[in-house]
Formats: sequence, structure tokens, C-alpha cells
Amino acid sequence: MKILIVEDEWKTLKGLSNLIAELGGEYEMTGQARSGEEGIRMAMELHPDIIITDIRMNGMTGLEMIKALNEEKLGCRYIILSGYAEFQYAKEAISLGSMDYLLKPITKEILEESLRKVRTAIEEEAQNIRTSSMDTEQILERALFMQGFSGSKFEDEWKKRFTSREMDFLLLIRGENRVVQADWERIVAELVQAVPGIEACVCREARHKENYILLRGYEEGINERLNPAVRRCREQVNPYLVFAGTCLKGTDEIKAKRERLLDMTNWNLSVGEPVVLTEEVISRIETQKFSYPSELERKIITCINEGDILPVEGYLDEFLLYLKQKVYSYTDIREALICLTAAVLYAIRRASYGLYENISNLNILEWVRDSLFLEHYPQLILNVLMQYEQYTRNLRSGNHPIINQVLKIMDREYKSDLPLDEMAQRMNVTPEYLSTLFMKELGIKYTTYRAQIRIDVAKRLLSEGKLKIYEVAEASGFPDVKYFTKVFKKYTGVSPGEYIRTNGKNQFKN
Repeated sequence: MKILIVEDEWKTLKGLSNLIAELGGEYEMTGQARSGEEGIRMAMELHPDIIITDIRMNGMTGLEMIKALNEEKLGCRYIILSGYAEFQYAKEAISLGSMDYLLKPITKEILEESLRKVRTAIEEEAQNIRTSSMDTEQILERALFMQGFSGSKFEDEWKKRFTSREMDFLLLIRGENRVVQADWERIVAELVQAVPGIEACVCREARHKENYILLRGYEEGINERLNPAVRRCREQVNPYLVFAGTCLKGTDEIKAKRERLLDMTNWNLSVGEPVVLTEEVISRIETQKFSYPSELERKIITCINEGDILPVEGYLDEFLLYLKQKVYSYTDIREALICLTAAVLYAIRRASYGLYENISNLNILEWVRDSLFLEHYPQLILNVLMQYEQYTRNLRSGNHPIINQVLKIMDREYKSDLPLDEMAQRMNVTPEYLSTLFMKELGIKYTTYRAQIRIDVAKRLLSEGKLKIYEVAEASGFPDVKYFTKVFKKYTGVSPGEYIRTNGKNQFKN
């Protein structure tokens, strides 16, 4: 039995590891994780039979981790550890599939008994599962999404059911966001009606971003028969759906076909038409050589640097028209979107690291990497720039008297440490209240803004070129040049020397 331990307390983690090593035999510790996020990653890589996890950890809790893994249909069992003897935790843990709930500290005897209980349940379940009684859609779901499907009894059942037909057609319906159940039912009805007499199996990925229909029995030209239904779905149900289909011959290629279909949906960036994307359709696409519109990027970044956001919308529209005027490979289009997004975020980072930090938490680049439609992109960038504009406006004229007073003090005394506790005392409020108010009014943390003030002073002094770098560090309130360099690069993306070469009036060495 492979065991993964997820525990943020090093002492407990080490103790459990030693106990499992002492038990030996059939129990093998396959990994250790110090957080729920790391636990998810390791569970997906290692496929343990049992996960032993603390219920409370910094960041993601053990219960939140279990919920996420259940959505991925990992199929392992859980033992929950806790120092809290509260029934509601045990109740929720059991509802999520936890096999046992143990209170710390754990003895060797208690752990062995718990592991034996879980092992027995796994063995009994393995004996009792009758794949022959499962419906075809359940088998299809496992074939597409189940970790460890290869070599399992589910794969054996898949082969039994699907070798009788020469060829099937697998259709993927994918949206940038999840497809709600009501829309999914309408989509299935439209597509199945387009090919009457053909048996259809449906299944969906847990987040409902991947939705599949398997049409049992391939017919020549089936995608052309589906295209009118695809157009209706885009017009009447959801305009932001992509349809991709492929022939499925035999039973050994289902996982590879899934990956290929996911890649094929990316071609919607190039095609944009409401059709079923197939290998044949993609092979007919004649792409042009792409040249990145650097001049448009320069205009957008200039607007950001000058604080004039109004013209950006027009430039973004031009950027989109440029991407659409010829047929380019989706890889070129997506790379262009990523390049412009990165440039915008970098410009914001140079202006305000605090705001950049907040915006980067929104995973904007990740969204761009997964985007399937160009139409949403301008609004995404404009929303980011609206936050930037609001932030700069608040700095010029705060809406709260306490914040206005704090900003004046920070502008005047930026070389002092000005810790939050001290500032709160000067304002006659609690540190918690000031921290919350600062974030609400300006959108960034107090400590981040305090550092940003010093960085802004440093940027001005570096640009003037009258002081050496170590003198700039001292003049802007940093204790030493090494720390100044580290913070400056974090907030601007470049070292002080690089900043001088780009923005300074004179070039000199430290």
C-alpha cells in the first residue's frame, strides 16, 4: 500500500514517517508534502493508495485538498489527523470519503489499526466492483479521466465494449469557463438530433470545462452533419464554445485522442468559425508568417507610463484586427497575446509593485495561455488598466481622511521605518483597522506601499544621475546597497544599474 503524508508540522511528519517505516511490510511511504497544494501535486504524480493528512494546515486545509482530489477522481483513501476533537470536522471528513479520523498524538498501534482498516476496505472494494454492471458512460468517463486507467479492470471492460465496433466519433465541447448543466443538456440535444439513429454516450470532466459525446459508429461526413447544430449551439446557447472531433478506432488510443482534441480546440483562435474542428479541417488551414506588432505595444505602454489610459482601448482594437487580418497559427496568436500582456504587467510593476502583486494573483497570464477566443482579450486588459487608473487616482486624492494623513506622513518621512503599529498609534486606531482601511482605499498592503514610496524616490534619483548607487540607497531610506538592489529588482524587474542604463541621464559604475 503506497502512503502519502501531508502535514505542515515537521515534528508530526517525521514521527509518522518513522512509524510507517517501523510497520514496514506492505506499507510503503511514497512521499511527504508540507501543504495541501503540494499534497495535490504529489498525489497526482504518485497515485498513492492512502493519504494521511492533517485537517488544519497553513493555506489549503486537508479537507480542501481532499475535495480537490475528489474532483480529479483520484480514487485513493484518506486518514484525517487533527488536534481538534470537534465533531463537525469528523463529520465533514467522513462525507468526503475519509476512512478514519485520528486525534494527535498518534501511537504505532493506533496507526497500524487505522491502516489495516483502510487496507481491508480497499481490498473489499476491489473484489466487489463489477465493471460489467456499470453503464457505458461511466466506463467512458474513466477511460478519459481516470488516473491509472491503463492496466485496470476498467480498461478491460472498455476493451470488451468497444472492440465490437470498427470506428466511433469522439466529440469534445470546450468552453473557457465551465458549461452549466442546463446549457449542456441543450447542446447534447442539438448534436444528437443532428445524427439520428446513432447511439451517443456523454461524460464531463469534474470542472465541466471538458465535455464529451461519443457517437457510436462513425459515418463519412459526420462532422458536416454536425456543423448546423454547432452553429445553433453557438447562436442560441453559448457563443463561446469550441467543438472538436476525431475518429476513434480501437480502444488503445483514447487518452492520446483526448490530448489531441484539447490541442485541436486551440485552432479556434485561428479559425473562429462555428464548425467542428477535425484533422481534415485543420490540415486545410493555410497559415501566414507572423510578425509581432511592436509599434502597437509601444503605444499602449507609452499610454500606461504617461497615465493616459483612454487611447488604449483603440490600440487594443487595432491589435485584435491585426491578429484577424490574416490566418495565423494559433501558437503565434497566443504568443502575441502573452507578449502584450506581459508588457502591460511589467509596465504596471515598474509603476507600482503593490498593484502588480494584486493583479498577478488573478492569474491573468494563465488565463491568456488557456484562451480560445480573441473577443475577451481587450476587456481583460482594460479591466486591469482600470484598476491601475483607480489606484493612481486614489494616490492623488484619497477618499478617507486617515489615509490622506498617512500618505502625507509617508511622503514626508519615507526614510524612517514607519511600522504599521507605530502609524496606527499616531492615527489613534488599531493596526488591524489601519491595515484593512489601507487595502480598501488603495488596493495594496501598507508595507508594500511603504516600500513603493522609497522605490519611487530611488527611481527619481537614479534617473537624475547625480548620485552613485550606494548614495541613492541611503538617500531613499535603505540600510545598505545589497538590500536596496534586491528590493529594487523585485519592485521594478531590473537592477539599479540596468535602470540607469535605460532611464538615467548619465552612465556610471557603482
